[in-house]
Amino acid sequence: MIYFCSQKNRRELVLQAVGLNGIDYLEVLGPPGCGTELAVTFLNDATSLALTPDNVTITGDTTLKVVSISPATAADPLVVTISLDKTGDFAPYTLAIVAGPDIIDPPDGLDPQLSSIDFSFKAGCPSPADCLPVQCCPVHGIAPPDINYLAKDYDSFRQVMLDRLAVLTPSWTETHAADLGIAMVEALAYAADHLSYQQDAVSTEAYLDTARSRISLRRHARLLDYFIGEGCNARTVVSITTGANSLTIPAGTQFFVRVPGLPPAAKEGDPVAQQLAQTGKPVFTSLQDATLYSDLNSINFYAWGDTGCCLPVGATEATLTGSLTDLQPGTPLVFEELAGPKTGAPEDANPAHRCAVLLTSAVTTDYKNRPLKDPLTGTLITRITWSADDALTFPLCVNSITDAQHGSILIPAVTVAHGNTVLADHGSWITGEPLASVPALPPTPDPAASCSCGTEAQAGAAPVLPRYFPSLSQSPLTFSVPFEGLSSATAFLAPDSSAAVPNITVADGTATWHPERDLLSNAAGDHVFVPEIEQDGTAFLRFGDDQHGMAAETGMVLKATYRVGNGTAGNVAPDTLAHAVVPQSFLPPLSDIQEVRNPLPATGGIDPENMQHIRQFAPFAYQRQERCVTEADYGLMAAQFPGVAEARGTLRWTGSWYTAFVTLEPVAPTLTSQLISDATTRLNKLRMMGTDIAIEAAVVVGLQIELAICVDPGHFQRDVYQALMQIFISGDQCDGTTGLLNPARFTFGETVYASPLIAAAQDVEGVVSATLTTFSRMDQPWVDGVAQGFLTMGRLEIPRCDNDPDHLDHGIFALTLDGGK
Repeated sequence: MIYFCSQKNRRELVLQAVGLNGIDYLEVLGPPGCGTELAVTFLNDATSLALTPDNVTITGDTTLKVVSISPATAADPLVVTISLDKTGDFAPYTLAIVAGPDIIDPPDGLDPQLSSIDFSFKAGCPSPADCLPVQCCPVHGIAPPDINYLAKDYDSFRQVMLDRLAVLTPSWTETHAADLGIAMVEALAYAADHLSYQQDAVSTEAYLDTARSRISLRRHARLLDYFIGEGCNARTVVSITTGANSLTIPAGTQFFVRVPGLPPAAKEGDPVAQQLAQTGKPVFTSLQDATLYSDLNSINFYAWGDTGCCLPVGATEATLTGSLTDLQPGTPLVFEELAGPKTGAPEDANPAHRCAVLLTSAVTTDYKNRPLKDPLTGTLITRITWSADDALTFPLCVNSITDAQHGSILIPAVTVAHGNTVLADHGSWITGEPLASVPALPPTPDPAASCSCGTEAQAGAAPVLPRYFPSLSQSPLTFSVPFEGLSSATAFLAPDSSAAVPNITVADGTATWHPERDLLSNAAGDHVFVPEIEQDGTAFLRFGDDQHGMAAETGMVLKATYRVGNGTAGNVAPDTLAHAVVPQSFLPPLSDIQEVRNPLPATGGIDPENMQHIRQFAPFAYQRQERCVTEADYGLMAAQFPGVAEARGTLRWTGSWYTAFVTLEPVAPTLTSQLISDATTRLNKLRMMGTDIAIEAAVVVGLQIELAICVDPGHFQRDVYQALMQIFISGDQCDGTTGLLNPARFTFGETVYASPLIAAAQDVEGVVSATLTTFSRMDQPWVDGVAQGFLTMGRLEIPRCDNDPDHLDHGIFALTLDGGK
């Protein structure tokens, strides 16, 4: 089951069906917690089920083998008994009935949604509360306001305030200088500018130089191996609604910001296209050919007859309605919430509940090559999966029933998937722009003219090449991350701006010149140049000198082909793009393009690094830590490795030399051999000569914590117990709050105090008082943490209290309740 649903209707639907069966419930037979037989009760007569051990799979922490299966009898036609070789542990297990080995589908006649069941071997163990797991949709956190905290002068402070006011009061659009609101903003910006100047004068006056050109700063920074940031263009996913069964949108199609009254599609050169080009708004261009199909305009999720369903955080699979054979791996999909789950109104849809995924599979047939369908209703379905990098970051409501105030109406499609999507990025092409003429070489001096009385003629000095530094007529020049090897929609929408390259080439009629960061490593015959951006955005092209890169020759006609559009200007809001301009070679009628929109905002646009930033950062670029010398260095560098949450280094004399023992706290639950190998390889490049590297796991210190709770007489003990256990968990709470015992709250050498534990318990409704009765280290039980109020840890020790019955050495948490009802 890939959904968790508030109302489970599938059981009743299967009971009413003819020729369809499914699992009703499962019982573990034998002593509590030690049973080795499973009694599986079916909804309908199971005497016809001929099951063998190959038809039963049991997954969990422990590998269990099916020894034998006792079929249902006439006396008990609903129960099939399965014998195992041993019992399981406290972990959850899943029993599934499959058609055969290596097949995930159930046998014919068995409902695919009721062919598996989760259970626990320890369900019969004593528990003070109901053991039924509680599932919920965590609330998606609200993003902080987008404020430019790097604002440092009058204009930027004024713009920050106006931007913030535009968010808080969108109806206020006044721009006149005499307006009271504008006057107040400008007065505050004036005061902030003076304050900013005073701060800068105190802290940075001694480090300012005389350079006033951004290109000069770029060259100074390069001497320190500092590459300034030239920014990056924005990217988005464009959704197109079409009425055609097969419509190809070619790469290079342009998408424009909405202009009221204009149609959704036009061809290059048409009056509509010319009018769109004159708006001056950001223009996006498609990156690859895309074939669109009418049945992929809007796709409903399939919830198997259940209601109140949602895809949870971290989901990477779903079921769609229909046999969508046009969906292929690599197809981008956009999930969009269309209505409020509680009201059903489109205006109540959460605009933050939209995301893009890149499909890794789209299955429309079963293992017998039959169309996938719901055996209960015959509805055709498609199973899809997407990359783990695109896993949902918020719960996505599939269907819902409105609240009583809005009629308790079923909303079957709260969220839909859009399949006709095109990947596009900010920038439009300018082709064949002539550059300035290459200056002529100065005349070569006559050797004879340099002779003096009684001397022989001397060879004249080689002429100095003229300075050729042409500029582009339009700006800003586009810098983008190469579109190659796309593995996820997340990687596309959040590119690494440090990998952005300029989108420009220069042709001289016989050869093509390509851009480079610098010319230091280029040979004399290389056709290369360096784009350099001035403070106002003008792009200049610096060519070689016949020593580092080829020099442009006199009379050479150079033409530049480049893109313009860069920076945060391309970070447009969702539903901003509304028009497509296709090439003149586009053959289908323009009416096939019915609607153009970007459901997601454009992201990834970054402005070029400003001059002040260069002055502040470039002089210190050489102060990067690239060697490990002290103990702290080894821990600091190891903590930056992928998969490492925290690290500590320790230098120890091992008899003949020093060994740097690096203690790691992995992000994963355990320290894997692969992480040890990767960390060793990386640290070997940083260690001092004569020092060995040894990787070890952090020392986990389990904590034993027991609280005595006095419950208010007006509250039930079980309710208070459950409320406390919702707080004292090693995971996250349903509202997204980190649990008090979450390992992320503990780090190396941390002192654990008792007061936060008592305060958290005392804050729960129904708790009259909370008393800490046991608070100690499991490896040092004689240390009385209750008396001293805290527990200290060694430098390489990490406290833990997972309260996991399978790993008691990682800590135990217990509650003793008294009073209440």
